[in-house]
Amino acid sequence: PRPTRDNLIKNGDFEEGPYIIPNTTWGVLIPPFIEDDHSPLPGWMVESLKAVKYVDSDHFSVPSGKRAVELVAGKESAIAQVVRTVAGKRYTLTFSVGDANNACAGNLVVEAFAGKDTLKVPYNSGGKGGFRRAVLRFVATGNRTRIMFYSTFYTMRGDDFSSLC
Repeated sequence: PRPTRDNLIKNGDFEEGPYIIPNTTWGVLIPPFIEDDHSPLPGWMVESLKAVKYVDSDHFSVPSGKRAVELVAGKESAIAQVVRTVAGKRYTLTFSVGDANNACAGNLVVEAFAGKDTLKVPYNSGGKGGFRRAVLRFVATGNRTRIMFYSTFYTMRGDDFSSLC
């Protein structure tokens, strides 16, 4: 995937990714970079010790489009991308934080990083799907800027009390 004129992020909507087998309800785990140098999620790197989950709108709540990434495994889940920027120029990063309608109820927090700027986005999940939009404004300090989304607070699934959300 390539960035567009209006969007610096490659595959920012996560529509390109691994094949999801029809009629499966568990999504696809994408391994961290230490296991796989070439991410099956084009444009993105899994920069954590744990996998992330690639989900579809047929089986999960997705904010827009057909696909999304779920940051699983609590505080150890992160995805990142390095984008081309112009030093000193202001940018706006718009994204969604929510739950996948998979019984993950409770307080969740995703932290977004862009260069030297950060934004913590809390989300009170009812476990029944939903999301909120967030905006991180940043000034690029160089010709490349690392964008990262990191799960900083998690809860447990309400139906089994053992799966991290």
